[in-house]
Amino acid sequence: MFFKSEKCAVCKNHKGHRLCFRIGKDICWQDCNEMRVDQNCPKECEYAIQKSSDLQLKTKADSIREYQDLLTRQMNIWVAVPQTVFNGDIPREMSKTISGRKRLIEFLKQFHVNSLIPLKHLKTILSIDDLEVISSKEHYEDAAENFLQCLLLQEWEKTIPLLNSAQNYQDEELRENYLRRLSNNKFVQKIKSYFLISSALSENKKMALVYFEFNLKYDLTLVLELKDDVWKIKQKIFGKPEIANSELQANQQIAIMLSKNKLSEAFELLQKYSSIYVDSADLNYYWGMYYMFSNNTKRAAEFLFNAVELDPTFLEAKSLYATAILQEKQTEKAKKLFGEIIAENPQEIKSMNNLASIYIEEGKKVEAKKLLEKCLEIDPNFVYAKKNMEKV
Repeated sequence: MFFKSEKCAVCKNHKGHRLCFRIGKDICWQDCNEMRVDQNCPKECEYAIQKSSDLQLKTKADSIREYQDLLTRQMNIWVAVPQTVFNGDIPREMSKTISGRKRLIEFLKQFHVNSLIPLKHLKTILSIDDLEVISSKEHYEDAAENFLQCLLLQEWEKTIPLLNSAQNYQDEELRENYLRRLSNNKFVQKIKSYFLISSALSENKKMALVYFEFNLKYDLTLVLELKDDVWKIKQKIFGKPEIANSELQANQQIAIMLSKNKLSEAFELLQKYSSIYVDSADLNYYWGMYYMFSNNTKRAAEFLFNAVELDPTFLEAKSLYATAILQEKQTEKAKKLFGEIIAENPQEIKSMNNLASIYIEEGKKVEAKKLLEKCLEIDPNFVYAKKNMEKV
């Protein structure tokens, strides 16, 4: 289910996600920036701007977008008022003369400027073309917005190169399943607009969370991973960033319900959490288990294949998927999958035994016997392999 947002007390439009000490109500970061740029916010507020010099300001920002917006607003003020560093001259007036522009450039060249600082804006408003600006490398917020833009325009194919698992979709069957799953998702279809609220970077700087409000109403968090020095999308979560680490707990709750054969309780939890963690291989696996327990192997196979698509290394899901399609009479495909699992994990005796069972049905007793002997060599007490060996 979606998480509704409280509106900003000023614009009545975006999410009001921080308390403004000046008006005593929750506001969005854009309106916060518009107010605090005058440097009259109470010092008790952590978002208040504290000036240490003409160019050095201390404050807090919850995202790169907010930080850049605030700097842009501050630059607009800075160029329009007399500056001590220029003996009281106004930067905008200075930029109207060759000598003034030269003074501006020489002054700005003294500083080592981070590429995230919108120096390009200052260059534009002062018309100082000779100022060199460091090209900004794409950061995690850029990557997240590029992905969301593709969803908004429903350009499903264009999302694939933006994924951390893009290489998996060289497989045509996995690719088609991803595109079907994405385009059919009712939450994704609802995205008509978005607004970046905040972002956070992990300690090792290899993971990031970018939090959006979409359709001026609902919460969406994108989980990103730094892969080969490029930010890629790892997961969509329809909820706030705080619940990003709660997926494991959700899976544990469902696993307990399924282990106790409490199918109705498991169903309710699956519905609840699947609407939030829409890219969870584990939840798709548990849906598969639920439908296997409910004797609906066709539906089980659909979810289990989703799990395999989301995580091709998820051998338990792959094995259960092979079992489901075997019951749906897709014998050749099941044989292929069991063979792949054994190749990936030569100790996987369940898949060996299942493949041996198929060989027994096909009258291939020699092939079956080899697999069963390997099973019993790994686990001499494996009951199912013993029973199949008796058949051989």
